[in-house]
Amino acid sequence: MPETRPRRVRIKVWVEPYAVARLASIPNVALLDPGGPPVALVVGYGEISLLAPEAVVDALPETAAEVSRGWRALTLDTVFPLETTGVLAAVSRSLAEVGIPVMTFSSFATDHFLVAGSQVERALAALNQVRLERFLPTR
Repeated sequence: MPETRPRRVRIKVWVEPYAVARLASIPNVALLDPGGPPVALVVGYGEISLLAPEAVVDALPETAAEVSRGWRALTLDTVFPLETTGVLAAVSRSLAEVGIPVMTFSSFATDHFLVAGSQVERALAALNQVRLERFLPTR
């Protein structure tokens, strides 16, 4: 029997503009909504960083020490098994080949990345050529 794979891995583009912020202290996590857009809080190596919708960062004016605005979040709208290798490498490589910087972050089951808001259409065009479905397990 031939292997069955989904035709295509969809990419969700979040509507909200994103910011990447260096924070002076750990924010109140009550600001975060598990049902909302993806957010990453990275703590360690002498730094606290937040990748979040600009509205979330704007709610932390007293702690946001440095902010880069105008990013857009994209989500790979599928679950890759944790042992899968190469997905983010393929995403990063395809964007690098067309000169688009990317910041990646992942949750337990989902991969997200940020690209400059002005580059979303070019990023999607490049990513549509990647064939991400090859990383999904066969059924």
